[in-house]
Amino acid sequence: MSDILYNENSSAAPLPQTSAKMDAAHDWMRIGAWSGLVAAVTFMSVAVIPMPDRMAIVLALVFPLFLLVGHVGLYHFLSRERTTMWNQLAVILGIGAPVLVSAMLTVQQSMIAYMQRYYHPLDEVTRQAQINIWRAVDSVQLGLDVAWDMFILPTIILFSLGVMRDAAFPRWFGFIGLVLGIGGLFLNIFTFPTPPINVGLPDVGPFAMTWYGILFVLTIRAVRKIQ
Repeated sequence: MSDILYNENSSAAPLPQTSAKMDAAHDWMRIGAWSGLVAAVTFMSVAVIPMPDRMAIVLALVFPLFLLVGHVGLYHFLSRERTTMWNQLAVILGIGAPVLVSAMLTVQQSMIAYMQRYYHPLDEVTRQAQINIWRAVDSVQLGLDVAWDMFILPTIILFSLGVMRDAAFPRWFGFIGLVLGIGGLFLNIFTFPTPPINVGLPDVGPFAMTWYGILFVLTIRAVRKIQ
């Protein structure tokens, strides 16, 4: 009996640590699911609801932070029973994607603010020169936009594979995410270096974020059943 209680090599010793890890993972699932939902709602709100410029800027800048936490939480939920390489790769890309979209939105908002402050053409020649400068500088944030898509779309593809294998979600729902991810990835590669929407093709973004919103709602419901 004393050997079981005090032997460092016994199986009883790691139990408190294992319990703590399980509690931390559950916290990640819960907080991550809500953060992901906030990210999806924030994205759609900025896209479709008229609001003051300052509020739109604030929401755009905090959106990547909530999305990053959402991805980590989703990883813990999908890995609660078994960790797979696909889930690990999904969360790696899912951490990189918000960093890239944060850079894109920061550059974009900085450029818009600068042009609104200093763009006052005095004549046609000056106006044309400033338009050419704007197009050149604008290509930076367009390139970051493509980079963001090249990370977020594979993230959706890989998480969709996990969703399709998880009993907490309908299999067809994961298949929808898979189609959105693959379709969006194809469009971005086909139209590079210009985003698809800039050449008249569909923008997968709103559909993907709607899918994300539903995914995190389903995750919140599933996490509540885990005790």
